[in-house]
Amino acid sequence: MVDIKHRNNTIADFIFQLRKEKNLTYANLEELTGVRSAVLHKIESGATKHPEYKTVKALVRALPVHYEQIIKAYIEEEEGTETLFEILRDTVATGENDSLISMTALRLLQSSQKKTEESLQRLFDFTETLNEDKLKVLLYTVIIKYSRERGLPCFVGKGTFKKYLINRSNLSLLDETFREGEEVIHYTDFLAKEEKCIYYYRMALHAYALKKYDKCIELGKSGHAVDTTHNGLKEQVALAICNSFWYQRNYNALEEHIQLYDKLNYQIIIDRLKIFRAMILARTDRYVESLPLLWECLDEAQGDKRLPRLNLLLEVLLQMNDDDSIEKLINSDEEQFFPFENATPYQYSEMGKYYKFKGTFFTKKGLTNQAIETYLKSVNYYGKIGSYQDIVELSYDIFSSLSSNKNILDLGLLEETKKVYNGIINKGEA
Repeated sequence: MVDIKHRNNTIADFIFQLRKEKNLTYANLEELTGVRSAVLHKIESGATKHPEYKTVKALVRALPVHYEQIIKAYIEEEEGTETLFEILRDTVATGENDSLISMTALRLLQSSQKKTEESLQRLFDFTETLNEDKLKVLLYTVIIKYSRERGLPCFVGKGTFKKYLINRSNLSLLDETFREGEEVIHYTDFLAKEEKCIYYYRMALHAYALKKYDKCIELGKSGHAVDTTHNGLKEQVALAICNSFWYQRNYNALEEHIQLYDKLNYQIIIDRLKIFRAMILARTDRYVESLPLLWECLDEAQGDKRLPRLNLLLEVLLQMNDDDSIEKLINSDEEQFFPFENATPYQYSEMGKYYKFKGTFFTKKGLTNQAIETYLKSVNYYGKIGSYQDIVELSYDIFSSLSSNKNILDLGLLEETKKVYNGIINKGEA
């Protein structure tokens, strides 16, 4: 057992332990660390209470197992802003110890050498330069907590906004990150105009993906009220607003906004005037009038525009019991409908919808095993974006029509469907 000279986990303790464990003289330790014997002796004896950071870095190289303990012991006594920033840069560069990075950032903010706002701004600017999102979120979390405790809403808002933009990319946590994003609404006055526009637009699209159509319309219009430019993101939000009115069955508002955005020369709306007309005809039960337009719109669409139009066409064909046309569509090359490498929540939702319609058709035709396989794909796509409401609704189609069907040839496949379904639902409830 090592004879511990000091028991406070100071730098002196670690030098003593290193010498004892390895049976080293000061000369040996100088050779190992590159730190002069006289300096090492003064530290261990307590003559030097707080050595320079360059000395500590040399010791850390010799004691890598105790890296975290040594740095924590050092920063607890360090007040120098520049030194703390150097330590933060070093700990971030390793990217291996979240608790140490957070602790160093907090000590930096607590340093009395700079004003709190100045330290927060410098840490915020430093965080912006990082490439790794995980580290950014870690530091934004420190900034938010520290700012909230000291009543500094500017940095609470800026940090929460930046953190939201990163976390919203996690498609399996869309509900959780949306709630996180809603907090930013209280701090929009502290965001720059461009940031405010981005916030409203990203939240509007986020709300649309979660089928929070009222929120989508409200947030989207707030963004439009602030944004005096003309850009692609602005038009995407206009489309989401129109689609939200469509899903709410508010066709008068849809017509009004289509005309408004047409006058504003929003190309994304202009390109879809025909499909909007077809959509309104379909949803007002004028299927015969809508069908030719829907076929035209599908033929004209390319890439990621094709699948939503296909789904609308399938919905109408199912209503009209046009089995021949449905079979022709679902037997075509599906790859042309799914050209997505990095799909958006909306695209995953459309994929889930497509397989739901396809499963409905197979069930109707008595092709039970194909229906189960197809429904399972639908569940998985909805599961990618945590769309538990869609999965619950889909469950009624699956189990009411399939569990009692005598034509099931593969009961194991049905059990697999139940297992996947229950797993995703349990995850949603958690």
